[in-house]
Amino acid sequence: MNKALIGIVGSSGSGKSTSLRNLPVDKTIIIDLERKGLPFREAKNFQTISAATLPDIDKAIATGINNAEVVVIESFTKYCEILIETAQKMYKGYDVWSYYNKAIRKTLESLKNEKATVVITAIDEIVKIMQPTGGEYNTRRIKVQGKVHEGCIEKELLLVLFTEVRREKDNIEYCFQTNSDGITSAKTPLGMFKDLYIPNDLNTVITSLEEYYA
Repeated sequence: MNKALIGIVGSSGSGKSTSLRNLPVDKTIIIDLERKGLPFREAKNFQTISAATLPDIDKAIATGINNAEVVVIESFTKYCEILIETAQKMYKGYDVWSYYNKAIRKTLESLKNEKATVVITAIDEIVKIMQPTGGEYNTRRIKVQGKVHEGCIEKELLLVLFTEVRREKDNIEYCFQTNSDGITSAKTPLGMFKDLYIPNDLNTVITSLEEYYA
C-alpha cells in the first residue's frame, strides 16, 4: 500500500512551515526549495536538502523517499516556479507548457511510494468558478500555473489541509482545516477527524493517519 501524499495549503504566514516543527527529526527529511530557512527553533535539528534545479530536486526526492519516513517538499509552489523558468529557457510557445505539464505529472507520480509519507506545502489562490446555471462561486485551491493542472493537484493527494489563522479576543490560533467548508478544497479520509479545525501540528496529523489505517 502506498504511503499518504499530503498537501499543506495556505497563504504566506498562515502556519504552513511551522506545522513541521514537531515532526521526528531522526525520521524526517525536508527538501528546501525556498532556501530561506524555517521559522521555528527546532529547524536546526532537521536534515534538510537544498535544491535549486530540476535534476537536484529529482535527486533530493529519491534520497528522501529512500532514507526517511517523512519527506517534506518546501514548497510545491517554488517547484512550479523553477519548472516554468526552466521550460521558458529551453522551449518557446506551446512547447513550454507541454514540457511543464509533463514534468508536473512525472513529479507527482514520483512522490507516490510505499516507503515514506510525502508532504508538499503550497500557496493557495481564490478563483471564481462559473456554474452551468450562469452563477458564480469562489473556491480556494492550490495555486499552479497553466490551465491543465488548475484545480487538479488536490486529486493526487490523500489529505489536503488548509492553514487557517483564527482570532478570538486576544488569542491567535494557527489551525488546519480538515474538510471543505464549501470554499476550500480541503479533504481528509472519512471520519478521521471529528472537528473541522485542528491545531497545525503535522506530526499529530500523521500519527492520526497511521492509527486510522492500523
